[in-house]
Amino acid sequence: NKVLVSCGDSGVLAVFAPDIDLKDAKAELVPLGGKSEFLASDGKGTVFVNLEEKSAVAVVDLQAKKVVHTWPVAPGGVAVGLALDREKGRLYIGCRKPQKMIVMQATDGKVIADLPIGMGVDFTALDDGAALASCHDGTLSVVRETAPGKFEVAQTVTTQVSLTGGIYQVRVGFSRFSLSAN
Repeated sequence: NKVLVSCGDSGVLAVFAPDIDLKDAKAELVPLGGKSEFLASDGKGTVFVNLEEKSAVAVVDLQAKKVVHTWPVAPGGVAVGLALDREKGRLYIGCRKPQKMIVMQATDGKVIADLPIGMGVDFTALDDGAALASCHDGTLSVVRETAPGKFEVAQTVTTQVSLTGGIYQVRVGFSRFSLSAN
């Protein structure tokens, strides 16, 4: 087991053991090639990290400790939120400027859908088969797969302006997603 930390402004992925001796040990640092935000692991040695300023996702091989691919998120903009559906092998990337939820294959970086979301996405998550984008404009976009490879914004929930992932609970269909005020 490893602890993974996305070090945003430093543009590195820090990798260390959970029982690290904080006085003497140092984390292994993997240069990502840009400022990072969220990360997701497939649990098999591959980590996906969104690179905000590059509008891309870095694919890291943990064994080799290097970036093996960098995939653009176009037609999405600045890659902020990131969630991985391990079962279906899909990345859900919340982007700003333009505001889009990008659905990408985790095997090859192919964009298979792009959907409109609210302004200022800050957090992307998966809940009961739905991809959720929490946005600063007071919306929570709910994206669902309606048929194999076909996606739609199934619901836009009104929330408080400036909510992100965390404390408040809202009902999304029959699921719950937690939000917190900044």
